[in-house]
Amino acid sequence: MLDLLLRTARSLRAHATRFTLTSMGIVWGTAMLTVLTAYNDGYERHFKAQIDKVGPRVVWMFPGIVVKDRVGERNARRVELENEDPAHVAALLRVEHAAPQLMVGARIHRSGRTTKLLWTYGMSPESASIRSLEVAQGRFLSQADVESSARVVYLGAVAAERMFGEREAVGRRVHIEGVPFRVVGVGREKGDQIVNLGPRDDELSLIPITTAQRRFTHDDSIGAMVFAPTTREGTFAAQDDVRELLGLRHGFVPEDDRALSFVSVREAAQVIDALGLGLEIFLTSAGLVTLLVGAIGVMNIMLVVVGERTREVGLLKALGASQRAIFLQFLAEAVAMTSVAGLVGGVLGWAFVQWLASVVPDATLAPRPYLEPGTAVVLAAVLVGVGIASGVWPARRASRIEPAISLRSL
Repeated sequence: MLDLLLRTARSLRAHATRFTLTSMGIVWGTAMLTVLTAYNDGYERHFKAQIDKVGPRVVWMFPGIVVKDRVGERNARRVELENEDPAHVAALLRVEHAAPQLMVGARIHRSGRTTKLLWTYGMSPESASIRSLEVAQGRFLSQADVESSARVVYLGAVAAERMFGEREAVGRRVHIEGVPFRVVGVGREKGDQIVNLGPRDDELSLIPITTAQRRFTHDDSIGAMVFAPTTREGTFAAQDDVRELLGLRHGFVPEDDRALSFVSVREAAQVIDALGLGLEIFLTSAGLVTLLVGAIGVMNIMLVVVGERTREVGLLKALGASQRAIFLQFLAEAVAMTSVAGLVGGVLGWAFVQWLASVVPDATLAPRPYLEPGTAVVLAAVLVGVGIASGVWPARRASRIEPAISLRSL
């Protein structure tokens, strides 16, 4: 093995210019495949993080109408969700958490001399885990706040900055439409979100659901519901269970699509997965085609080398070299050339990926390229395969050269 490596190194050094020019295709193909793979990995990583921002399994449910047969929508009955509905939904086997959601609307918030118009929602404590609402300061709404209809408010990061700037927000008083509220918490900033049903979570003002009903809507009904299935894959089955349950409670058939409507991150994830699969196929194919072109170049140059070294092969065979030894010699040269070129291309591609990642800021919806740890292993395996594929035919041809024929030309 040591002798084989030394002879391979001497051969590559003797034909350094030729091998260097030939290996440029492998360098470019490897760099291109590295960058494209990093973009694909970054795409998947980015949009998974964006979905987790909204809520990894969140489903929004909105009540609709029930239309009587042969009557039409003019006399349709609205489905009105009740405060008890989320608890019944949370008891389903395929549902982990459920919470009411009541849109109070854009309301005037005043604190001192600052007056802002913020979108206000009534929510319950379960909303935090369902919607991935992380607390940066203070706390989230509690069950005690809901039971006592407390006048407390939880502000998103941007909403708190608009109201108080750099000052501490927790503990301060805010008047919402003239009603005094105490700020109990401020959310951790989420930034841009891929899914928004209304304003961004950072811009919201959240109050207990019962306080919203008592102070603003003057109604016991809830406008919508959010729930989290036990698994993302079981989202649609959970929606069917919710339809059946609420159909029994509110008098409509579960198959009536107009009675309830659903919006889930599962639907967004399906679209992203389909786009990601298409992108992966395209990028991988483009990189492999480039490597294939480089491999053909290596194969051609190795065939030329075999033709030029016919006398050498004949002499080696006359001195006792076997066909296996000749085959391994030329195969090792092809693999060594592609491996070195692949290493150079991989380093260049990695450096370009790092530069791109530093250019694209974190707080953006644009994916940043990212190399998974296993990508280097895959690329190394691909390069070895390319080297073997491009060297087998020339090496086999060299091993079959007859010594008598090659030695005649000496």
